[in-house]
Order: sequence, then structure tokens, then C-alpha cells
Amino acid sequence: LALPGMALRWLCAVLLMLPGACGDCAQPPRFAFAELTGSPQEPYTVGTRLRYKCRPGYTLGRGKSPVVTCVSNSSWSMDPDFCIGKSCGPPDIMNGKFEYTTNLLFGARVTYTCNTGYRLFGASSVQCILKNNEVTWEKLPHCEIIPCLPPPPIMNGQFSNGNSDFTFGMTVTYSCNEGLALIGDATIHCTADEDLKGQWSGPAPECRVVRCEYPEVKNGRRLSGFGTRHAYKDTVTFECNPGHFLNGSSVVTCEADGMWEPPLPTCDPFHCGPAPHFPFAELTSDVAGGFVAGTELKYQCKPGYTAASGKSSVVTCLRNGTWSADVDFCIRQQCAPPMIENGNVTADNFLFETVVMFTCHPGAQVPQTSVSYLMEMFLLLLFRLLPDTLCEEPPGIENGMHNGTKGTDFSHGTVVAYKCKEGFTLAGAAFLQCIAGDKSRGDWNKPAPECRGDNLYVCLAASLSPVLLLPF
Repeated sequence: LALPGMALRWLCAVLLMLPGACGDCAQPPRFAFAELTGSPQEPYTVGTRLRYKCRPGYTLGRGKSPVVTCVSNSSWSMDPDFCIGKSCGPPDIMNGKFEYTTNLLFGARVTYTCNTGYRLFGASSVQCILKNNEVTWEKLPHCEIIPCLPPPPIMNGQFSNGNSDFTFGMTVTYSCNEGLALIGDATIHCTADEDLKGQWSGPAPECRVVRCEYPEVKNGRRLSGFGTRHAYKDTVTFECNPGHFLNGSSVVTCEADGMWEPPLPTCDPFHCGPAPHFPFAELTSDVAGGFVAGTELKYQCKPGYTAASGKSSVVTCLRNGTWSADVDFCIRQQCAPPMIENGNVTADNFLFETVVMFTCHPGAQVPQTSVSYLMEMFLLLLFRLLPDTLCEEPPGIENGMHNGTKGTDFSHGTVVAYKCKEGFTLAGAAFLQCIAGDKSRGDWNKPAPECRGDNLYVCLAASLSPVLLLPF
């Protein structure tokens, strides 16, 4: 529609009441950080350009334009946030630090804290504000070191640094006049409580005379602290004599109350049980009970045994109450292999107490005189030992007998032989030997055999095989 120019203006004026009529823009935008320059005139037709200037406390952002433009859709086109707040810069606070969550630009807020040992004077939170059209921080706080009152004096003593101000971290050291002991901490330092008020780390010490009694431990000796007088904080170290164990602390200290702490120990004896018994050895002498640690008992090998090479026959009572001994320090002696004419010898070995079996070749028998001769030979070897231990007369058996003579002394190592009457068979050991028993009394090493009736006797007698107990 073609209208004269005046008519078009009139129509637009009528339509001004509608937003965006004829492509014009509404009122220009308002900003907290900027304001219009000059007084622009309406209407704001498409293409109208308006210039802004940054308000105090703000500055034009780099690469940003302060101009806004009315565009064809009836809106204003502009750079967002073309003015930004000015920076107050990092605040300066000695002996402290600040924290912030955004930036340090106009309007920002920071929080102050002081270093350890200092306390804050002033507001703990300040803001970047505008002053005389320039940004600056509000009145800054400051941090002052925490002071302490002078340390308390002590009687009969003094402390160092007595002519200075006492502030956080400073220490003073107390000393006593000669001959007096300092009880407590010699050094205290200036610190602070929860309200950041100065206080000393502890009470002042005392100066007084302290003596502890001469320490003695029965069955023990001192390793340190050999003086005859013991003052505060003197220490003594103990150890026990051999055969005793320490009950308590080995180190004691003379404390302020004149007592030893911990209390003096005791040295208690270690005890072992009865002297150990060995089948192959016996004590060289009688001993009493109550063996303390370190006691040594000497043993000797019994007849038929000999000392093992490289092993000791000494048994020792240990600190844990047990006996210590070399294993098998006595070993069985070796016998020469026996020979029998017209017969064989059967045995695993020929060590002491080994039993061998004699068997005759078919048609041969063991002459009674030969058996008696062999027995006498070995009995003579056994009797060479001549020990003091005696056995009672060997027990008799029904339907049998032994070759021991009544009234004879049956000494250690004596061997007696049993045999049965005709028609009976020997059941059990044919030979008994006298061995060492409890104390000085001897015992027979085996129970007496029995003679049992047996219709096989004739067959057995025909192939009788004597059993021989070898000595050493």
C-alpha cells in the first residue's frame, strides 16, 4: 500500500501504542553497571544506536562495545556485561591470610584469619567498595601476636629471659640454687587458650631437696647407678645373679616423693624338678632337691654303656625350670660275637643287653658243661664291675629253680638262670639281671618266669636253645 509520507507518519504515531509497531524499539535497557550518555529522543526506530558509559566502580570490558542498537525485530542488540567491576587487588595483611569464593572485583567479599600465635583485631570479613569514585577495601583488620603475662617466680630458683616481653612461642627455663632438685618441667612456653588469650604451657617447677634410700636387691646386682646417694631423677639398673629371674622392672628412678619408681624388683630363684632319670646313666653322687637355675648335675654311664663321643654327661637346670641334657650321652657297648661249635648264633646285633639265640646243628646238643662254662665266663665279666647296689635273693618258682646260691650277695650286674623240672616248659625270661633301682637298692630287671606243664617238652628239650644276656 502506497501512502503519502505524512499519512505514513500519522499511521505509525497511531500504532505507537502497540509494541514493535512500524519496527521501532521500546525504551532502552537499564544496567546496574552503566548509564546512557545524553538524552536520546523517541521514537527508537530500527537502526537507532545509543551509547552507554560505565558507572563508577566499573570499567569497559576488553573487546566489548558500550553501544546498543535497535534491530528489525524491535529489540536492542548489545554485548553482554560490557562493563565489569574494577579489582581491589589482593588485600595486604601481615601475619595472616584471606579467603574468597568469587574474585577480587568491586563488590567481592573476603574473610581474614591470623597465623598461629596471632589474634585478629577488626572485622574478620571486608568488602571491595567504592570510595571517591575508586574501588578499595573496607577498613582492613590486623593481626597482633598473642602476649603472655610474666612467668611465675619460684622459691630457691630463677628463670631465664626475665627482662623481656613474653609473647606466643617464647620459652623460659628455670634453674634451682645449688643442692636443690628441680621438680617439674624446667622449661615452659607461652601458648594460647581457646579464646586466643596468652597462657603458660604448665605450672612453674619447684626447688627442694630429694633423696631416695640406697637400693638393694637380694640375689641381684647393679649395672648402673653405683653412687651411695641418689637424688631426684637418678636411675639404677639391676640384673639378677645366675639361677634367679627378675620380677619387676630392671630400671628404677628416684622420684620427687623420695621413692623409687617403679618399686625395686626382686630376684627370685628358678627351680627345676627332681633330678632326671636315665636308663643308661646314674648320678655320680647323691643330691638334694630344690635345684635352682644354673645347677649342674654330673652323670656317669651305667655298666654296659660308654660315653658317646662329643656329648656331655652334665645336665643343667635352665631358667625356664627344665633340665637340659645331650640326647643319649651314653651308648651301649659292643660285645664280641659269641661262637658255638656245631651250632649257629642268631641276633640282630651284639650290643649290651642284646639277646642271642643258640641253635644246634641236626643231631647235636648243647652240653651242659658248655652252657655252664659260657655262663660263668659272662658272669665273671659282669662281676668285674663290683657295684655297691645289691638285689634281694631272686624269687623262686614252682616246678623250677634258679642257680643263685642262698645267702649270696647279688650285686649290680649279677645274672641268674632259671630252668624247669622235667615235664615242664619255661615261660618267660630264662635269665634275670640285677640292675640299679631307687637310691641304693637294686631290682631284678624282669619278673620271674613260670614252669608250665607241656606234653611237648620232649620235643623242645631235644632242640633246646639257650638264651644268653650279653654284658659289655
